[in-house]
Amino acid sequence: MTREQLENYHDIIVRLKDLKTTIVTDSVKGSLDEYPYINHSVTLHGVRRDEKARQEVKLLEQEKDAIDGFIDGIEDVRVRNILDWKYRKGFGWNEIAAHSGRSISAEKEYSRRFFKRNLQK
Repeated sequence: MTREQLENYHDIIVRLKDLKTTIVTDSVKGSLDEYPYINHSVTLHGVRRDEKARQEVKLLEQEKDAIDGFIDGIEDVRVRNILDWKYRKGFGWNEIAAHSGRSISAEKEYSRRFFKRNLQK
């Protein structure tokens, strides 16, 4: 896992949300051409774009799951909390410091040391 992959977490979530709203099928009301002209629903959807969007959703969900698994697998509770707040919840350093009860510089330094020791460049 790289720092860049972690930093992409928010963008992955935003893109997933956007794609999932575009895959939605739509339905309209229609009626038969001949008597008794019964009103019924007709479902509309685009096949090519939907399939491409589904493939992208699958890929993005795999990336998201990999990041979630990485964060959840960290044994150091302090680092796990910092990464959860920073990347999953999108907190700034002020909010992270407020939640942890430590200073901003202490939390930044602790996470920097973790990245230096454990993450690929």
